Amino acid sequence: MEFIAPLGGCPDANALMAYLQRSAEKSRAALSRELHDQMGGLLVAAAMDVAFAEQAVAKDDRLRQQLSRARTALAAAIELKRKLIESLRPSILDNFGLFEAIRWEVKQQSACAGLTCMESYPVAEPEFNRDAAISLFRIVQESLGVALRQRSVKSAQVALSIEGDSLRICVSYDSDAPDSTLSPDDVLAICSIAHRAHTFGGRLTVNRPVAGGTEYRATLPLTRLA
Repeated sequence: MEFIAPLGGCPDANALMAYLQRSAEKSRAALSRELHDQMGGLLVAAAMDVAFAEQAVAKDDRLRQQLSRARTALAAAIELKRKLIESLRPSILDNFGLFEAIRWEVKQQSACAGLTCMESYPVAEPEFNRDAAISLFRIVQESLGVALRQRSVKSAQVALSIEGDSLRICVSYDSDAPDSTLSPDDVLAICSIAHRAHTFGGRLTVNRPVAGGTEYRATLPLTRLA
């Protein structure tokens, strides 16, 4: 069945939702750059100063221990900064493209869930504009998040394909348990996915096979993504 978000019948509401999603992504990208350029520089400089101080107080064991703890805390802060930047806008998306970014995201979510996730991609990646690339990434990210949060999930699948003049994204999961009612957060996530697809002239369909599980399929015209 085709999933229609609650605002689907109101053009003004759809335009507002598209604007809010674009604005949120711009804010995330700006914050990501600031964290990388400003906070990153401050943390690295502090870590270098602590390392220098450690060498200068070789004979004071107590002070060296305190400096070592400070260096460890700074290293943890630098790693946290990196994770925050990647969650705001994955750098791999801009540096290596959409497919590599999706592979990275699937690996992260699968590891957290302790599940196997099968993947398939077209041989060649089309050229996507910046807005389309982050929206397609979010479609996969949010769809997979919803899938892996359901009960008794055995495995998940992420498949991207090009069919004619359309890009098709399929995220599905297998489960032996009957489908449960989606949480409000998951319903909101699916509405967000549907609106992202709609913004680029696409649609989201939700299929529930008799055997169990669910498939979220977004189909979008390539001409709107370039």
